[in-house]
Amino acid sequence: AGPLRGVTQVVAAVGITLCTASYLLKTHQLLLFYPVVINIVMLAVFGGSLWSAMPIVERLARLQEPDLNDAAIRYTRRVTQIWCAFFIVNGSIALLTALYGNMALWTLWNGMVAYLLMGTLMAVEWLVRQRVKRQHNR
Repeated sequence: AGPLRGVTQVVAAVGITLCTASYLLKTHQLLLFYPVVINIVMLAVFGGSLWSAMPIVERLARLQEPDLNDAAIRYTRRVTQIWCAFFIVNGSIALLTALYGNMALWTLWNGMVAYLLMGTLMAVEWLVRQRVKRQHNR
């Protein structure tokens, strides 16, 4: 339910399609493209929100702080852009690992490194946000 319902339905449909095609064609290679699809969908959600009245990071921020000032709104837009860049880079590397077909490399990137980078980006953004808030409150 909610505004991301369509996104979850698309991701589920693509996952089911890749699984079905892999089963019918008797090859696991198609499943390697699932992380690529996830990054494309997330890029579409985050990037598309930049053309809406309220980017997705701003929507998330307003769940905790409904009244954001202009500086905070600019900040959330920049964070949305950074996430778009992340999805482009991560999706591109996921695509390269899928095309290369080395399961060890694919698993290393898509099963560990990508998640570590995502967590690092979240942590760094949280630290930067705290600093920005402190500077603004002075």
